[in-house]
Amino acid sequence: MRIGIYGGTFGPVHNGHLRAAMTFLQVCKPDRLYILPTAIPPHKAASALDTPSHRLEMLRLAFSEPEYADDRITVSDYEQTRGGKSYTVLTLEHFRTESDDVTLLCGTDMFLTLADWYRGGDILRMASVCCLCREGNAEERTRAVQKAEEYRARYNTRIHLPSFEPLPVSSTEIRRRIAAGEDTSGLMPACVRAYIDANGLYRIS
Repeated sequence: MRIGIYGGTFGPVHNGHLRAAMTFLQVCKPDRLYILPTAIPPHKAASALDTPSHRLEMLRLAFSEPEYADDRITVSDYEQTRGGKSYTVLTLEHFRTESDDVTLLCGTDMFLTLADWYRGGDILRMASVCCLCREGNAEERTRAVQKAEEYRARYNTRIHLPSFEPLPVSSTEIRRRIAAGEDTSGLMPACVRAYIDANGLYRIS
């Protein structure tokens, strides 16, 4: 069985995340894609404006929308129930008990620094990597190709660098808009925005 792993903070999930997941399904054709919101992100400060359980529920809502619903997708609470910092290498070790054919989905910023992560060499030996360029320009693509060559030579990692048209949206911008009471139509599913408003998330008092 081919397994995909897509982890992140997802605070909150937006259409860029959803497009990335759909592209991964088309390109890598996993039998199962696990979407894993972090408990405690190791590379950034945890937000005081949401909780892990809220981020998990927003993901479940987003991937229940007809446009994004797919039987291969499982929104998993594994990293949250495990507790502690959400180190990618530990997640990979867990899911490799299901299959040794595991592919990690990430954006360019993460891809370029993977070897520097906690037990980064183990990550690159255990899993294939699918990198979706986030900026969509030639310079970013060139840096990703160069890094892919380095990973292949040093770790024998299988790398996918598919063509991808990113959406100009970020969780940071969405949080800013929500705090300002602005519209987020076209940036995130309406059901997620409704959940955020109902629970008073990302409002700065």
